[in-house]
Amino acid sequence: MRIYKIFFLNHLSCYINSLADTLCQMGHQVYYQSSWDMREIEAGIDYYKPDLLITVGIDKPVFNPALNVIPALCEKYGLLHIYWATEDKIHFDAISLPFVQRIKPDIVWTIHPECVPKYRELGMGSEYFNFALNPRLFPPKPESAEEVYDVSFVGTTHLETRTFRYDSLKQLLFPLIPTEVEINVWGNNWLESREFQEKEFGASVPLHRYHGFLPYKDTADIYHKSKIMLGVQNAQDQVTQRTFEILGTGAFMIASRTEELESLFEDKKELVLSSGEEETVELVRYYLSRPEERMLIGKQAREKVMANHTFAHRMENVWPAIHESLMEKRRVRR
Repeated sequence: MRIYKIFFLNHLSCYINSLADTLCQMGHQVYYQSSWDMREIEAGIDYYKPDLLITVGIDKPVFNPALNVIPALCEKYGLLHIYWATEDKIHFDAISLPFVQRIKPDIVWTIHPECVPKYRELGMGSEYFNFALNPRLFPPKPESAEEVYDVSFVGTTHLETRTFRYDSLKQLLFPLIPTEVEINVWGNNWLESREFQEKEFGASVPLHRYHGFLPYKDTADIYHKSKIMLGVQNAQDQVTQRTFEILGTGAFMIASRTEELESLFEDKKELVLSSGEEETVELVRYYLSRPEERMLIGKQAREKVMANHTFAHRMENVWPAIHESLMEKRRVRR
C-alpha cells in the first residue's frame, strides 16, 4: 500500500480521533491543522508538502469566506482534495452542496448513497463512505465493568431543524423523565433549550441529571459504565456515528426502530429496538434487571461492528482509487 502525507484540516475531536487516527494506523503521515487562519493553513501546507488535503463535515469556521482560496491552494501545491460530507443527506441542500460548490473538492465521500450521483453530476468524484468505529478509541466493555449509570444519553439536542431526531428523542429519552428510572445526559444545549423541551415534549432533562459537555475521548468510559445507552437516530435511512461506537464497545443499546438499523443489526440479539414511548419504558424496566441479557446482547453487537463496520472496512472501498486520482490531477496540472 502506498503511504501518503495527508493534511487534515479540521478541529473537531470526533473526526481527528476517528477518520484521521485510522489513516495514521494505516501508516499514513497525518498533519493535523486546527487553525482556520488561511495564512497559517498555507504555511502548514508549504512546510509539510502533503499529497492529500482532507476536510470534514461542517462547523462555524468553514463559513468563513477566506476558505474560498482552498481550490487555488490545491492547484498551487498539487493536492488531491477529499471532502467527507457528514451532514448528508439531511442537510445536503443547505450545507453540503453550497460548501462543495465553494471549495470544489476533487472527491466527496458521503454518508448517504443517494448523494453520490448528485456530487458526480457536479463533476466531482464521489463514493459512499458511512460512519464507522475506530476500535483503538473504543475498547470492549469489561465483563467486570462497574455500571454506575442506569440509563445514559450522550449527544447534543440538535432540535433547531425538525428531523427524525425529534421523534427519536420523543420515543426514547423524554418518556423516561417522569418515571423512577434514573437517566443521565451529556452534551450541548440541554440547559439552553429547557423551555423548548417543556413546550415540545412536556418535560425537560432534570438539572441534577445533566452532566454537561463530554469530551469525545471520554465517551467510551460512559458507555462502559452505563447499564443502558439510548441510541437516538437522526433519520430512518441513516445510522449515527455514535451508534457504531456504542455498539462497538459492547455496550447495551435501546434505539429507535428504523429501516437502517433493522437492515444492519438484529433486534434482541445485537441491540433492542423501540417503536414508541410506552414500549421504551417497558423495555428499560425489563432490561435494567437483567444484566446477563444486556451483556450478551452487547457482546454480540461488538462482534457485528468489528466484523463489518470499522473505519478499516470503509477504507477498503474508497482508498484503492486515491492513487489514480492523485496521479491524474498531477498530470493535468503539468
